[in-house]
Amino acid sequence: MVATTPSAEGRVLSNGLARPVGKGPGHMKHILGTASAAALILGGGAAGAQGFDLGEIVIFANQTETEAFRVGVTVETLDADDIESGPASGVAETLDRLPGISVNANGGPGKSASLFVRGLPDRYTAVRLNGIDITDPSSVQTQYNWGGLSGAGLDRIEVLKGSQSALYGSEAIAGVINMTTFRPTENGMSYRFGVEIGSFDTLRTDVSVGYRSDTAMLALTLSQVDTDAFSAADENQGNTETDPFKGRLALLSGRFAVSDIVTLGFDAIYEEQETNIDAGGGVGGDADRPFFTDRKGARVYAEIETGTVSHEIGLSRFETTRQDPLTPFGSPRFDSSRTEADWIATTTAPLGPLAFGLAWTEEEATFSNGTFAYRTASAFAEYQMALGEDVDLTLSGRYDDNSRFGGALTGRAALAWRPAEGTVVRASLGTGFRAPSLNELFGPFNTLVPNPALEPEESRSAELGIEHRYSGGAFVKATVFYTEIDNLIGFVSGPPPLFLGGYTQTPGTSTAKGLELSGELPLGQGFSLIGAYTLTDSRLATGERQPRVPRHDLLLGIAAEMGNGWAGQVLVNHVADRIDGFPAAPVPDYTVATLQISYDVTEAATAYLRIENLFDEEYQTAAGFGTSDRAVYFGIRANF
Repeated sequence: MVATTPSAEGRVLSNGLARPVGKGPGHMKHILGTASAAALILGGGAAGAQGFDLGEIVIFANQTETEAFRVGVTVETLDADDIESGPASGVAETLDRLPGISVNANGGPGKSASLFVRGLPDRYTAVRLNGIDITDPSSVQTQYNWGGLSGAGLDRIEVLKGSQSALYGSEAIAGVINMTTFRPTENGMSYRFGVEIGSFDTLRTDVSVGYRSDTAMLALTLSQVDTDAFSAADENQGNTETDPFKGRLALLSGRFAVSDIVTLGFDAIYEEQETNIDAGGGVGGDADRPFFTDRKGARVYAEIETGTVSHEIGLSRFETTRQDPLTPFGSPRFDSSRTEADWIATTTAPLGPLAFGLAWTEEEATFSNGTFAYRTASAFAEYQMALGEDVDLTLSGRYDDNSRFGGALTGRAALAWRPAEGTVVRASLGTGFRAPSLNELFGPFNTLVPNPALEPEESRSAELGIEHRYSGGAFVKATVFYTEIDNLIGFVSGPPPLFLGGYTQTPGTSTAKGLELSGELPLGQGFSLIGAYTLTDSRLATGERQPRVPRHDLLLGIAAEMGNGWAGQVLVNHVADRIDGFPAAPVPDYTVATLQISYDVTEAATAYLRIENLFDEEYQTAAGFGTSDRAVYFGIRANF
C-alpha cells in the first residue's frame, strides 16, 4: 500500500502533519487524559454532552483522515500517554490490552513475540511506522517481530481490524497496525524525556527534541533499553540463567514548505538489538547464545498542490539484518530489503473525498542458498460518500500485480450509520490476500525443492458493530467479526527418517470469528470502571483450534484521578481456554494484575511507580517460555 498519513483537509501527508503545520497527531485529542487506562484498554474515549467528539480523527482507516463517527470499520487508538505508561516489556504488551488482540512471547524483552489480531497470527497483519513497511521479507512469513519495540518516541498507534488489502496490499488480512512518532505541537523548541529503572536491572531512557515553525518541522528521538531480563525458557523448569537484552533506537523526521504549492519531507529509522536466545541447556541454565537484529529505513516525499487535486509522491527503503552466530542449524544470517515508490492524489467529488494512486514495491531476501526477489505494481482508489447527514459509505479497491504469482484484486465496503445521538452502527465487508513470502518460495527451509509456483492466500471478512456514548462519559461498544482464509500455504514434511519437506498450497479454509465488547462507567469522585472482553473461535483448515489463541480474554480495571496531581490505575487480565505445544494440548489459564500510580511533580513532569504481575502469578503465554515474576519499576517523564 501507499502507506501515508492523510491530512485533516483531505490531503494525504506522509509525516502525520497537515498543512498548515500544526494539525497532525500531536494536535489530536488525548482520548482520556492522564488516567489513560480506559484508552489503553478500549482505544476510545468518553464522549461529551453532544455524543461523539467531532474533533476525534482517525488517520489510517481510509486513504484520507476521517472523523471517527464516520468510519465504518473498527479502529482502536492509543496516544502517547497510553504508550508511555505501558508495560516494561514493550509495545506488544500494551496492545495486548486492547479487545481482539493477544500476544505470545518466547521469553522476555527482545525475544520473539507474536501478535494475534482477532485470532489470526501476525503473518496476517501489516505493520507501518511513519508510513514505512517495517515487516521482514526474510522471515519464514513476511511479518514483524514485536519483541524489542519499547514504545519510546511513539505518539500514536492505530489498530485497523479486518481484511484491509484494498488499502494496504499483502498481509493485511487480520488488520493493520500504524504507528507514528514524536512531532512538536507548538512553534519553537519542544523536549520530551523519560527514564525508568526497575527489576531485572532494567534501565530505559529516551529523549526527544523537536523544532517547529509555520513552514518547517524537525524531530529527533533517541532511546535505549538495557535489562538482564530472565530466562527465555521458563525458570520454573530449571532454567536459572538470565537472557539479557539491549536495544538502541533513533528516529528522525522533518518537513519544509518550499512554497504554498510544494512541501518536502522525510522520515528515518535506525535500530540495533542484541538479545540472548535460550540455548536449550535445560536444568542449571546454559551458555549465552547471542542474537542480533539491525533495522534501518527512510522515506522521502513531496506534497504538491495543483488546485483541486493534491498529490504526494514518495520513495522509501527499509532493510533488516538478523544474525544468529551460534545457531546449531540453518543459516546464521538473514538479510532483507524493501524499496517502495508511490503516488497518491486526492480531490473532492460530489459526495465526498476521492483518492486514487499507484505504487511499486520490490522485496529482496538473502538466505544461505542465495538471494531472491519479487516486484509488485499496484493501482488503487477510494471514494468516501456522505449519503445523508447520518450515513457514510466508503468504497475501496486495489489491484496488485506480482512478478511471481500475477494479479490480486481486493475490495472493501464500510458503512457508518448514526440512528440516534451518541450512537453509531458500523458494518464492513472486505477481501484480502497474503503473498507467499520469499522464504516460502525459495528459502532454506524448503528442504526438498523450492516452490516458485505458490499462489497468494485469499481472505474474506465481515464485521457488524454498535457503539453508544452517554452524556455522562460512559460508553459501551460491541462488535461481531468473521474472517475466512483459503488457498492456504503450509509446510508439508516428508517421510522419516529425514522428514524433508517444503511449502505448498494446502486444502481447506481456516476461520476466525468472535465477539468484542468494551465499555467505561464513571463512578464519581474521579473513578471509572473500565473493561474489555473478547470471545474468539479460531480454527485451522483441519478444523482444529488455532494454537495460542485464548477463547476468553477479559480485562477489567479501575482508573482514578485522585486530585492534587495523583492518578492511578489497576488492571486485571484473565486469559482462559488455550492450546499450545507439540502436539497442541490445553495449557493453564492465568490471571495477571498491574498497578500504576503517578504524581505530577510539576506541570511538565510526572513521576510514576508501576508494579507488573502484582500477585506474582506463575504463567506462560507460550508453552515452555518464561514470563516475568512480580516486577517493580519507577520512572519520570517530562514534556516541555
